[in-house]
Amino acid sequence: MTLRPVGGVPVARIMGIEIRIHPVWILILAVITAVAATEVGELSPNVPAQVRWGVGLVAAFAFLGSVLVHELAHGITARRRGVPVAPINLLFFGGAALIDQAAGRPRDEAWIAAAGPLASLAIGLSLVAAALAVNDIRVPFVEAAFLLGILNTGLGLLHLVPAYPLDGGRILRAVAWEYTGDERRGSRVAVLVGRLVGYVLIGIGLVVSVMGDALTSVMLVVSGWFLGSAARGLDRRAAIEDLLEGLRVDEVMERDTPSVSPQLTLDTFAGQYLDRADASSLAVMRGDSLLGLIGVSDLRRIARRRWPTTRAEQIMVGAPVLPILAPELPMRAGLEELRRTGVDGLPVSEGAGLLGVLTRRSVVAAIQRRATERAGSPSAGRRAWLSVASAVPRPWNTGRQGRPGPDSTKRPNDPPDKPPEAPS
Repeated sequence: MTLRPVGGVPVARIMGIEIRIHPVWILILAVITAVAATEVGELSPNVPAQVRWGVGLVAAFAFLGSVLVHELAHGITARRRGVPVAPINLLFFGGAALIDQAAGRPRDEAWIAAAGPLASLAIGLSLVAAALAVNDIRVPFVEAAFLLGILNTGLGLLHLVPAYPLDGGRILRAVAWEYTGDERRGSRVAVLVGRLVGYVLIGIGLVVSVMGDALTSVMLVVSGWFLGSAARGLDRRAAIEDLLEGLRVDEVMERDTPSVSPQLTLDTFAGQYLDRADASSLAVMRGDSLLGLIGVSDLRRIARRRWPTTRAEQIMVGAPVLPILAPELPMRAGLEELRRTGVDGLPVSEGAGLLGVLTRRSVVAAIQRRATERAGSPSAGRRAWLSVASAVPRPWNTGRQGRPGPDSTKRPNDPPDKPPEAPS
């Protein structure tokens, strides 16, 4: 089973937190280098070209480092408050360290969200103050420090905009949650404000387009569309959690999970299992003890010619990477774990024995049943399900050569079938 890829290349691990860099940073570093080199050249025409480009390169990588500090501030604060930290994926104007994490208390969420912008503002204002104190902006590295300070200040202010998923939107959600005492109402406030900010940006973009600034107009409209889409995503996520309210993991999990021995090679079981439309996860067992799980997406990634020489234990995911859920765990927490890890399924265990596997398919079936019960008819339930379907976590690997994922042949309102028996 493959943990959810966060879209970047792993480059380091700092304080136990995996750091990934999105490939878009190749372009970002090039743009910042060029802008900084040009600014230095305009202020100090006598500076040699290699010095200008060197200063630009230093400024670009320094900005990358400051974005990393922004995200590490989130991660360190979250860890101190007992919230699990996912891998950090550095993107432009921030990253994705805690995108699927939910703090248990509004004050924790507020501090976690505020940590990043505060770190960026501290760096930015310090660099701007230091550059102005030198009182000679024409010195190349002083100019680079000033530019870097402006970028960090802008980064901090941008993230304080009260629109989800920006940090300001998370702070607003936490404040509304604290004030009302209801996390869902806090989410609804964040959704409404996020949509409003998105519409305002789109409106400003249209006005700017009439004034003839096409580039700025496109950027504003795209930003407004992004914020509006993110707000709708939060709304759908809240609806999913509402449908799962009161359910426990053992009421939703798939039972009778097929199992294989760790020493079995893939050619002894992979073919027959992959041919089933209801395939999701295989348990790797030694006697009654669970060793790990194999997701269908992992089987599909292995070339058939390698099946006879690849054992189940070589591709499974086990402890400590794979979290094990308690049967009495609320489904909301189970869904958070599915979102965080991105695996095809999570084992449910009490002691050493395996009780079942919580899969995306089983979550889909539970949500559909709840939606049908509340809507009063299958057709109305299906419409309700389709309105929130995108908020359900999906496996991130659809298989080799574009093969569909494990449940792509099933309709959203189909109940889960009993998994096939596999050799053990």
